Amino acid sequence: MAQPAAGPTVQPQERTHRSVVMAGVRAYRVYLPPAYATSRAARYPVIYWFHGYEAENDARDRAIGAYVATHPVIVVDSGPADTTGQFPLYFPELIEHIDQTLRTIRDRDHRAVTGSAAGGFLAIWQAAKCPDLVGSASSFGAAAEAPAGPQGFEVDSALSDLYPSMEGVRIRQAAAASSVAEALDFHLAAFAHPLPKPAAFHHADPYPNFGVWNWEMVSDRRRPGFTVLENVSRDGFRCTVREWIPAGAVLPEIKLSITSPRLYTPGAVYPVSYIRLRDGKVRRARPKADARGRLSFDLDGDAWEVGIGAVAGVALSGFEIEDAAWAVAGKPVQVRLKFWNKGGSRSTTKRLEWQSPNPDVKFEFATSRLHSLAPGESTTLPVTFTIAHAAVSGARIVAVDGNLRLWLDIPVYPAAAAFANYQIADGLAVPPYSRLGEGNGDGHAAPGESFAVLLPDAGVLRAAELFTNDACVDNTLRISEGGTRISVPAIRRTCEPGHRIQMLARIGLNYFALEIPVWYRTP
Repeated sequence: MAQPAAGPTVQPQERTHRSVVMAGVRAYRVYLPPAYATSRAARYPVIYWFHGYEAENDARDRAIGAYVATHPVIVVDSGPADTTGQFPLYFPELIEHIDQTLRTIRDRDHRAVTGSAAGGFLAIWQAAKCPDLVGSASSFGAAAEAPAGPQGFEVDSALSDLYPSMEGVRIRQAAAASSVAEALDFHLAAFAHPLPKPAAFHHADPYPNFGVWNWEMVSDRRRPGFTVLENVSRDGFRCTVREWIPAGAVLPEIKLSITSPRLYTPGAVYPVSYIRLRDGKVRRARPKADARGRLSFDLDGDAWEVGIGAVAGVALSGFEIEDAAWAVAGKPVQVRLKFWNKGGSRSTTKRLEWQSPNPDVKFEFATSRLHSLAPGESTTLPVTFTIAHAAVSGARIVAVDGNLRLWLDIPVYPAAAAFANYQIADGLAVPPYSRLGEGNGDGHAAPGESFAVLLPDAGVLRAAELFTNDACVDNTLRISEGGTRISVPAIRRTCEPGHRIQMLARIGLNYFALEIPVWYRTP
């Protein structure tokens, strides 16, 4: 059978540059469109293709060459890529080098990242770390979770936990069978229709020091964790340092220094309110903007709501689920949303309209009245909604009043049947695991003990990831073995024996509803 004639293609150029971040020479390959050599004035968008440590893929290389031969785009192939160590910090340096040596369109709207397998994970992850540098990201055949962060204190990072950091970035995640052309087509369409910079951004970063959207963070953290910034704008932000996201233990011992972009009048004094969310304690300061119009903020790793300016500043800081241990798809979800006035003057009464970008979210009532709040005052509003399908990474609930848009994500889980055939590991070593939990090893959960829950799966016992809002449980400890998340909750010492804890257990894609009784602790 005759083979079809080969179409036009371009060959990659092998190039190198000296990297300060990587402390050595880095190699990369660049695919330039045919017109690049003849049209000296034209500038081009750039797609960065990350590859891991996989074998050479001639078919993929030919597909990239064939695409660039017929489209006005530059593709830069870089790797081997890592999500740990220095490579995630190298990407901005590579962008700067490419922009200085090639005729690129030097803005985020015309810059993208993509890749397959490990490179695909990094492409999406890098878009979450540097949303101010790229306007679109794609992957195919990428893992959902991988270690990330500085060498020596990496932390497990799931892409689903980082979606809030990618506001303003177009995202495409496809199966391994997706074609190179489909991925690159997606980016050309994104170049033509870029998303705007978010009015207020969220960011979670495993690196102790970082910059994003021209805000700068420096900390003394020398352990695994995430520094989390939320609802960041000229009017303030929320900040926390956690062992893991979204609900890891807070690390209040960490010291942070945050510097804003040039948003303020040089030399002017601005009232700043610091609200510690765990107890509502308010601290006030009046820092002066530096000669470049920047403000600096010194905080610890506790959860803080920070308001900047003399006007009122309403913030939505959290939620509590009522009459249930977790939110379930297909059933009414009753929550109380917590609002603060983090500004410098009393807020006006507002009629909030409830919205959601999730198409199947339905609210029991379309609006609620948020009464006037004094500076540093908080209140809660009840909201009831239903969502037909599970949204484990979060159903987004948005409170709208004119130009004010406040939102948060509430995880909603699939319905799960009651399951009683579980085992408690309270200081037990259960193959294939090493010792799980800290306790007397009697197979019961008692006050002062931590434990894991094991369920049968394909003939073996598997430790589960657990979810609950029971006040008797500290569920902030989580470990990972073989890429699997394992919860190791602790029963608070004040919890009364006989109390029954409702927990949702997850093994892979399967969910189980558990009832765990609290026992008397024996020696």
